[in-house]
Amino acid sequence: MAFDSASLTPVPTEPVQTAWRRIQTPVPVPESIPVIERLRAVEARSMAGMPPVLWDEAEGFLVRDRFGNQWIDLTSGIVLANAGHAHPKICAAIRAAADGKLLGTYAFPQERRLELLERLAELSPVDDSKAILFSAGTEATEAAMTLMRRHGQTINPGKVGILSFADGYHGRTLGADLAMGSANWMDDYALPFYQIPFPYAPRWPWGDAADDPTGEKAFEQCLKALEANGVRAESIAGFLGEALPGWATWPMPAGFAKALRSWCNAHDILLCCDEVQCGMGRTGRWFGFEQCDLLPDLFTLGKGLTSSVPVSAVVGRADVLDLPNPGEMSSTHGGNPVGVAAALAALDVIEQEELLAASSTTGARVLARLQALQAAYPERILSAHGRGLFISLHFMQAGTRGADVELADAVSREAVRRGVLLFVTGRGFIKFVPPLSIDPEAAMEAAEVICDCVEALA
Repeated sequence: MAFDSASLTPVPTEPVQTAWRRIQTPVPVPESIPVIERLRAVEARSMAGMPPVLWDEAEGFLVRDRFGNQWIDLTSGIVLANAGHAHPKICAAIRAAADGKLLGTYAFPQERRLELLERLAELSPVDDSKAILFSAGTEATEAAMTLMRRHGQTINPGKVGILSFADGYHGRTLGADLAMGSANWMDDYALPFYQIPFPYAPRWPWGDAADDPTGEKAFEQCLKALEANGVRAESIAGFLGEALPGWATWPMPAGFAKALRSWCNAHDILLCCDEVQCGMGRTGRWFGFEQCDLLPDLFTLGKGLTSSVPVSAVVGRADVLDLPNPGEMSSTHGGNPVGVAAALAALDVIEQEELLAASSTTGARVLARLQALQAAYPERILSAHGRGLFISLHFMQAGTRGADVELADAVSREAVRRGVLLFVTGRGFIKFVPPLSIDPEAAMEAAEVICDCVEALA
């Protein structure tokens, strides 16, 4: 018996007790229901889509409620806790900063902000990098698009269009929503946002992917479609996209990436990679675009930059970052001392605990197991793929290649009942994105639970 993620009807569970999982109540826990009902009474309905687990504590790769249940966390919050939940070094850095009697400095000079900016510039593969700090990833998205448009207008006043991948994710503010192509209610305003398909081989939009192994022809098809719709390169200021989109966890093919970079160069179009989900070691490299041999002009960071409190950034070419005049681009909370301390500590943890290597090795083991599952259910599982601990499992309806949303979401919910925390995507896939610090055996145990859930439900 599965449960609806929005339902508050308790569903019985089988007791679970392992080194990492502990389930001893129905889900949702009856005692938690009054709290969740009160939340729903005062919180926007959009927040009610996840399984009704009342988080009380998250530590490392484990999430606990106050009723004796414990889950292996495959969500990292929402691809946030790369260094792990409540890492002692990050918590200590936050406490020390809070005790330092300096909680906000706006754009006034501050030494810890300098330290983080220098660290980001050092990590950046873009020559002569600068950076600017914000709060949420969507704020970094908006700033990056503003920078690209400012740059475009130095070439011609109408060069303000933003090109992006359809079905991508860049945040929840208006511009970010438009860049995702999801704000259909804005179509009448003819704002200059354009989308092209992402070259996702399992559902290749241009015929047979085998005929285009590098994706170079696919990019040519994208250009033809833009031209057919009257979109000219001269009107585009920038391209914004994830090198490995969060929904696909599939790297941009090398030929596609190379053709995109060449096209941007030829038409004075800035290329910005959204690294909010796939960055900070998630794919086994510092940045996801490194998996595609792609060098952007700009990139955005967030989430795993702190594994905790809100800090985001735009990093890239100094000449582009310097386009706004003093006072024209800033953020009230950008670079606040507490967030900066958390970011510096998170970077230390990722480096000192060698989490890039851990992501690669643990992810390879998990992926091999999920690919074996896909081979056992070729009529129900379209693909299992990813890089590092940025993995997705895509389900399809029997007899078609259409996404099976019902099965994917049922697997997520059943896994929660068995002590593995997944989020419900509502798009026909599940994501395996635990903290990079997860014990490899815990990751494999979670993978086995997913396999058991598929066997029970497929």
